[in-house]
Amino acid sequence: MRLTLLVDSPSKRAHGNAASRLALGLVQTGEAEPTILCYGDDPRPSWLPAEVAVDRLGVNRASRAILPIARYLGSHQPEVLISRQIHTNLCALPAAKLARGFYGWRGKLVLVQDHPISLSHAADWHDNKWLAKIGYRFAHGIISPSPDVRDDIIRWCNLAPDSVAVVPNAIPPFTGLQAEPPHAWLREGEPPVFIHISNLSPWKRLDLLIAAFAELSRTEDARLLIVGQGPGRAPADEQIRRLGLTARAESVGWVEDPLQYAGRACALVHPSDEEGFGQVLTEAMSAGCPVISADAQGGGPRYITQDGHFGMLIPRDDMPAITEAMRTALQPEVRARYSCLGLERSKAFAPWICADALTQFLVKQLSVQP
Repeated sequence: MRLTLLVDSPSKRAHGNAASRLALGLVQTGEAEPTILCYGDDPRPSWLPAEVAVDRLGVNRASRAILPIARYLGSHQPEVLISRQIHTNLCALPAAKLARGFYGWRGKLVLVQDHPISLSHAADWHDNKWLAKIGYRFAHGIISPSPDVRDDIIRWCNLAPDSVAVVPNAIPPFTGLQAEPPHAWLREGEPPVFIHISNLSPWKRLDLLIAAFAELSRTEDARLLIVGQGPGRAPADEQIRRLGLTARAESVGWVEDPLQYAGRACALVHPSDEEGFGQVLTEAMSAGCPVISADAQGGGPRYITQDGHFGMLIPRDDMPAITEAMRTALQPEVRARYSCLGLERSKAFAPWICADALTQFLVKQLSVQP
């Protein structure tokens, strides 16, 4: 079957990575011909197979892409259009209707919802939960990365359970560590380093992480690296300065390959308030990095760690619990155990496994014919 994956970028941010990795899995299964359709001009990932076409809409935002999407569907006639992010989904819905009415498209529209819809508007005003509540019923199907998000979609939009499926975000095998560490603190013989990787948005709770690390630093020799770029970076730097942690904690901004940090870290700490999946957790696991995560709204960390079996799961908004989990992770035997468990768990999110879950849903539930 021919599948078109609509996303802002093929290579940047979590949404772009998720779409490209799913396309990789579809090629691996041999069950579909995937195309990534973008309304941005970011380059294709170097690891993306040549079998995956990357087409451009020639616009720089979803709201300008409705007519180009409709024309594309009419000219290329994919069996399925898969769109992700609420604001992109809300543009894909009228585009699909136009494509059917004016360009003769006969395919099916599937929307991806990565986070609980009921929480989306608070995170980004573009992600209008009320329009999603009205519009999602006009899609043929919805896919979500975790069971809790699936349940939220069914409840919020009043959808039939068999129209919503769980398709986790894929994670390819880790390519390995480079010879030179990306930061001096990660060299052999240095104190253990905890890392945090995210877009540094307010709900990632860097304030809790830094406060917990400050408490840990009273008795333990450890360091903290914050990887990523976003609105929380400047407040984090100020909190680090105010607490006298500049010799032990640092934000490094955006990096090309954050797993080079994870692969050498003591543990990844993710105190987020809300995670529909928690892709950074599976990425860190694939690099052998133990994970410490809050039991965030959306259920992603609980799903990934399987109730705390494959990683340390701590209560949400609990600074002392973060400190104690980091203290526990300083024990070599604990790190070794969670490193092995994380590697085992990451295999469940191999691209071909996630792609197979998608195609099974399309064929069995939506009657898409290869």
